[in-house]
Amino acid sequence: MPDISTVVNEAKRLETRDEASLELLVGLRAKALEENPALEDTVDLEPKYDTATMGALDDVKALGRRIAKRWNKELYGLVCENKAGDPQDRKAILDALNLGEAAVIGAVAGALIALTVPAPIAAALAPLIVKKFIWPAKDELCVAWGEGIKDQG
Repeated sequence: MPDISTVVNEAKRLETRDEASLELLVGLRAKALEENPALEDTVDLEPKYDTATMGALDDVKALGRRIAKRWNKELYGLVCENKAGDPQDRKAILDALNLGEAAVIGAVAGALIALTVPAPIAAALAPLIVKKFIWPAKDELCVAWGEGIKDQG
C-alpha cells in the first residue's frame, strides 16, 4: 500500500482537472485495476483508453460517476452521520474546511484510503468529491451535501 502522503499529493495534483475529466479518470483507473490488480499501488496511474478492453467511452464515464456516487455516500455517512469509519477522519475533514480546498482534498483522500478505496481511485475521487459536493457547500456542509446526494437519486 502506498504512503498516504503520496496519495494526497496525487489528489492535489489532480485538483486542477474539471469534474468530467475526473469522472473519466476514475472510470479509466477502475477499468485498469480490473484488468491488472497489480496496479493497485500505482497512485499516479494514467491508463490510456482502449476500446477493446474497456468498452464504450460513455460506459467508462458512467462507471466513474457510479464509483464517485458510491464513495460520496460513504464519505457523507462518515462526516455527517457519524457512520462507519475513524472519527479522526471525520475530524480531519471538518478541520480542513478552515484551511482551504487543498487541505480538504488531502483529508478526503486520507479518509477514502481508510475506507479501503484503492489508492489510484482515491487520488482521483478526492478532488472530484470536494469540487462537486463539499467545497461549494462548505458553509452548510451536511445539509447541502445530503441534498446533493438526494438529487443524484
